[in-house]
Amino acid sequence: MPANKPELPAATISDLGHADSIITISPQAVVANWRYLASLSSPTTETAAVVKADGYGLGASQLAPHLADAGCRTFFVMSLDEAITLRGALRDSGHDSCAVLILGGCHPGQEDEMLAHDITPVINTREQLERLGKMARQRGAKIAAALHVDTGMSRLGLDEKEAAWLAIQVAEGNALVDGLSPRWLMSHLSAAEDDCDPANEAQLQAFTALRAAFPDIASSLANSGGTLRGPAFHFDMTRPGIALYGLHPAGIGASRQQAEQAGHLMPAIRWDARILQIRDAKAGEAVGYNGTHVLKRDSRVAIIGVGYADGYMRALGNRAAVVIAGHEAPVIGRVSMDSITVDATDIPAARLQTADTATVLGDGYHLARMADDAGTIGYEILTQLGHRPRRLYLPT
Repeated sequence: MPANKPELPAATISDLGHADSIITISPQAVVANWRYLASLSSPTTETAAVVKADGYGLGASQLAPHLADAGCRTFFVMSLDEAITLRGALRDSGHDSCAVLILGGCHPGQEDEMLAHDITPVINTREQLERLGKMARQRGAKIAAALHVDTGMSRLGLDEKEAAWLAIQVAEGNALVDGLSPRWLMSHLSAAEDDCDPANEAQLQAFTALRAAFPDIASSLANSGGTLRGPAFHFDMTRPGIALYGLHPAGIGASRQQAEQAGHLMPAIRWDARILQIRDAKAGEAVGYNGTHVLKRDSRVAIIGVGYADGYMRALGNRAAVVIAGHEAPVIGRVSMDSITVDATDIPAARLQTADTATVLGDGYHLARMADDAGTIGYEILTQLGHRPRRLYLPT
């Protein structure tokens, strides 16, 4: 972490209010990350924002208006429910002209609500294509859409045969697509964070070939990893997600160049928790459920008011660390529903005595490290954040 990278301010005990932990979120950092990612592309490439899963757990309705203020015009979510909520937030903030796309597509019975809220479907299947095209023709209207083709992930999207079939329909002016107005051709990279994975080049080649069959439609391939891979992957629009929230998709395993890129991403979240109690314990005493940690020395144990009910992952027991008064303290014992225990023995007594909070995520213990300690990825850490911690959005 570069020394000049700004950190989010530490929460004070008064910030917690009635809660035992507080998640501080910086819209300004998210905007700065979007601008950095946009700077990697040519001026003719649009930089969208993926705010699905409630803005990766940080609040889509709170963050999207700030991104729109900065110039973001296109947003991606997963479901119609998410899209309607986001549309309301954008409308309320004066940004109703922004495009909102649903990555999961429009499912049967959702069509009227989708149109009423001006939501754009991402078409993943032939059934969606035929159903929406037929409805549009019956109503004498055009429905804007994105066409999603699978180029090697075997997840959502039209497969190779379906994409070839669709290209023929478009080329021949077939009535099947008369009711639709395809604005984007898109695919999704399966391993963009891995510099050594040949899938990246294979998908790039496959997408480039498909793109030739849809010359009048803007194209989009790059997620966060693709955006950071360079201009060859950018096409007409990039769709960064996790990088907006301050994490390089390669996580703690970032290569030298990736680590440099990560240095440009501003941390967007900090999590502080109340110190509930500090106790003295003797060598040989067991800590927490089932005594998975046995003290090897006389110790000072701090009990911190955050647990798996708050989204602090149980896998972090006996592996993670917190920061108290500028000093790292290891988590000892299992994570409980409402608390964790940490070894505070090495923290100077005077500093420990005046401390009232511990940083469980943020300055000194960052997201990539927490994810590695939990044996997962930062995406899961963020999207599993609970509702019990208080949330504080910093002013921009």
